[in-house]
Amino acid sequence: MAELVGPILDVIKFISRNASKYLKYQREFTEYVDDFKQAQADLHAKEVDIQQQLKDEHHFGKMPKLEVERWFKKVEEKLTHAQHVEDKVSKGKYLFRSCLGKLVDESTQAMKEVHAEGRFSGSLMVNDPSTIAVNLPTPELTGAADVREEIYQYLMGDEVGMIGVCGMGGIGKTTIMKDVHNRLLKESKFRKLIWVTVSQNFDIQRLQKTITCQLKGNLSDDEDTIIRAGKLSEMLKGQGSYVLILDDVWKSFSLEDFGILKPTSNNGCKLVLTTRSERVVRSMGFKKVQVPCLSMEEAMDLFLSKVGLDILPDPTLESFLKIVVRECDGLPLAIVTLVGCMRGVTDPHVWENAIDELRGYIRNIHNVEDKVYGCLKFSYDRLKQRDQECFLYCALYPEDYAIIKEELIEHWLIEGLIDEMESRKSMESCGYSILQNLEENCLLERAERDSYNSRFIYKKTDHMHDVVRDMALHITRKRFMVKARMQLKELPKEEEWSEDLE
Repeated sequence: MAELVGPILDVIKFISRNASKYLKYQREFTEYVDDFKQAQADLHAKEVDIQQQLKDEHHFGKMPKLEVERWFKKVEEKLTHAQHVEDKVSKGKYLFRSCLGKLVDESTQAMKEVHAEGRFSGSLMVNDPSTIAVNLPTPELTGAADVREEIYQYLMGDEVGMIGVCGMGGIGKTTIMKDVHNRLLKESKFRKLIWVTVSQNFDIQRLQKTITCQLKGNLSDDEDTIIRAGKLSEMLKGQGSYVLILDDVWKSFSLEDFGILKPTSNNGCKLVLTTRSERVVRSMGFKKVQVPCLSMEEAMDLFLSKVGLDILPDPTLESFLKIVVRECDGLPLAIVTLVGCMRGVTDPHVWENAIDELRGYIRNIHNVEDKVYGCLKFSYDRLKQRDQECFLYCALYPEDYAIIKEELIEHWLIEGLIDEMESRKSMESCGYSILQNLEENCLLERAERDSYNSRFIYKKTDHMHDVVRDMALHITRKRFMVKARMQLKELPKEEEWSEDLE
């Protein structure tokens, strides 16, 4: 008998506990419903707050954490279920309040648990591995604020899809676009930012390959040009909204032939090109944005920011500085280059002599664009002969090429441009000294290149501005011919050779 009493008592206790719970649901049904509605409102408010935080933190190259995305799914599930419960409560009858109370309580506890899980530590965003744009190294900009803002507003707006940034060589078009590119990195409007340097000598395959590499895709060199264009077009379609910046365009071309999609209101993409030619902008149907020369005040600010602290306090030099700046006609490259060879000079007589020399270079030049060549030649002629030879060697590299410093110095040594010394290490040190001198004279620009195979390997590189390279090639035209990136397999035709070439 005792063996039966124990199990019977357990069953009675179980029934009693559940019965008391259901009685509680029946008696306190209104309180359960109120608690349910409060939990529902709290979870919805939490969802709105997290969504706003995501919006505040979201910009190019970032994506929500996986745990955040999973939390939003849970929120959606619980709030959807809560709505079903609410519908049942509104239609329920008094006799079923105990069952409904249990349903309400379970939904309430589930929503409170999800609400508690919404306490995330740190940022809600992580780096998006599918985006590959990086911050581009850009010097501090002087002037052109209106132009930068105009380009930015066109990119962020919906009315203009293709923007042509136009201006003479050395006026700062590339620097302006680098600044705009870096500003876009902080926005979430575009999925991809693609930068391609086109240059004077370009071909379809190289441009397609450059874009494809940035999309982490692959195109076969053996495929027909039209097939390659079709494949590139499909790759771009799969990127979502993007900005494609084509820097240093010299002649017009068909976007369709390259596989570049035209922007529409549906795809949300934008195209930007920089060029010296208004004809290119007009013939390709881009909206022209003209980059003006610096005003006298802006040019003076740029000059003083670069010339060095030693010269600033000396009032006797002010008139000389204004003359030098005026001779540069507001061209940033001319100003920066002149500063490079005069930085730290405080003797008024040296400045007066430099002004006389500079005027000799540009006396017969009436075209403002050509004046920059005179300023560059002035800076070049103040170098030692050894440094001049090393500088001219850099023009043998293709336009806009990232010149790896170690390789350049190795080539200088092989060509005998650096005199023999007691050790190879001493000769390499001399090479680095020459490089530093060329950089300080603003004839070469420092840069950082990231080349990668299975991992990132950072190499120090230099870059020669295309206008500086044009000047170097002009100097060397009597000695040799340069045909970079032309894939030559035989000597150029006789009529292409200058009469001055030996």
